[in-house]
Amino acid sequence: MNDINDLLAGWRERTGRIERLSKLFIIGCGKSGTTWLRYMLNGHSQIVVEGEGSFAWRLLPHFFQALEAFNKHQQKGQPPVTHFAPDDALVMARVLIDTQLARYVEHARQSGRDLRDLRYVGDKTPQHTIAIPLLNTLYPESRFVHIMRDPRDVAVSGWFHDGRTSGRTFEQFVYHYMNEVWPLQVGSARRDGPPLGAKRYFEIRYEDLLEDEQGIVERVLAFLDVDRASGAVAQCRAAGSFKRLSGGRDRGEEDQSNFYRKGVAGDWRNHLPLELVQPCCDRIAGLMVAAGYDPDCAAALAGASS
Repeated sequence: MNDINDLLAGWRERTGRIERLSKLFIIGCGKSGTTWLRYMLNGHSQIVVEGEGSFAWRLLPHFFQALEAFNKHQQKGQPPVTHFAPDDALVMARVLIDTQLARYVEHARQSGRDLRDLRYVGDKTPQHTIAIPLLNTLYPESRFVHIMRDPRDVAVSGWFHDGRTSGRTFEQFVYHYMNEVWPLQVGSARRDGPPLGAKRYFEIRYEDLLEDEQGIVERVLAFLDVDRASGAVAQCRAAGSFKRLSGGRDRGEEDQSNFYRKGVAGDWRNHLPLELVQPCCDRIAGLMVAAGYDPDCAAALAGASS
């Protein structure tokens, strides 16, 4: 076992390396292209986005609960000096996340990446859509890139990813994803992100990225104020290539057992009957329109068949 002083020295060195780096959070409802975007940006020489840390979704809730339980115990007879204050909890939460972000950078270095020009270290966790206020408190200068996707396609993709083992029927899963998961996550991000300002919050759509990958990647890189020369954009696109990530398939070639199942827009038309999907869209029509999606499913189906 390593000496604790050596462990602390190593930790200080690793976390010290990321203090100068800007922090980036890629967010979006699950199955909206967050992983695709992560691989793209991780292919940029100035950006490291190595993983899905689930910081504010899984780690910190348990951590805050533990501190609360400890304080309740101490309040039964121990003086206030033995209690943790709210500010202590925030500092320790920042330390926990910094430790993981530093690990991302170290992993990239050990994998052979040249990090001399590194400017960003980031994380991709879809559920951080509902944690923007907390992450903003912990990292007040961080940036957020929110990727959205048609909730109908999100529901279908989610079904093939893990819905079949969720214990829900197909109809129940579609209703759950479209009327509970998507509006909560997309609605939260669109409520809490824009007040941060255009320099810190940026939205893109999965469908737009499919249609104009070159242009959208350039826009994301411009938002981050990193190199967006043709070579940098090409590196990002190569790193996020569907063929590369799916094991050699082109977009549209389906493998229902693969995380990268099909990689297209509008596939919901092949799976969602009108009598199921239209009532779901009616319930979230306002948010769909605000996000750029037409909730009229009958018109979409008719257009696809004409």
